[in-house]
Amino acid sequence: MIQLSNIEKTFRTARGPVQALTRVNLKVQEGEVFGIIGYSGAGKSTLIRLINLLEKPTSGTITIDGHDLTKLNERQLRKERRNIGMIFQHFNLLWSRTVAENIALPLELTNTKKSQRESRIAELIKWWGWKEKNRHIPRN
Repeated sequence: MIQLSNIEKTFRTARGPVQALTRVNLKVQEGEVFGIIGYSGAGKSTLIRLINLLEKPTSGTITIDGHDLTKLNERQLRKERRNIGMIFQHFNLLWSRTVAENIALPLELTNTKKSQRESRIAELIKWWGWKEKNRHIPRN
């Protein structure tokens, strides 16, 4: 579960503080899928970056599976991030790899055992309904 409690984010600028997020509360249960929409500058990217602490909140707590990420030091945070998947707004797939190989890449980079990688790839491809696309090469 992902839980954000009373999250606030203020950026310091030359013109003074800019309040990007105020009193955000969000709970995402395992298996739920959410989309975040809003106008440009509304704080969508800031909110997403806060979830894995690429950005630190000014106040509030961010808890993932019972771990309060806001209390972790950098070393502990790096370890926790290995269990957090992110798809960025401008993600880039490798055109020389199949869909399945692109899914495998972060697992390879974290030295996940081959049997575990294959199991996770199969699980995600089934979940997305991409069984017939797993050997396809991405295109524009």
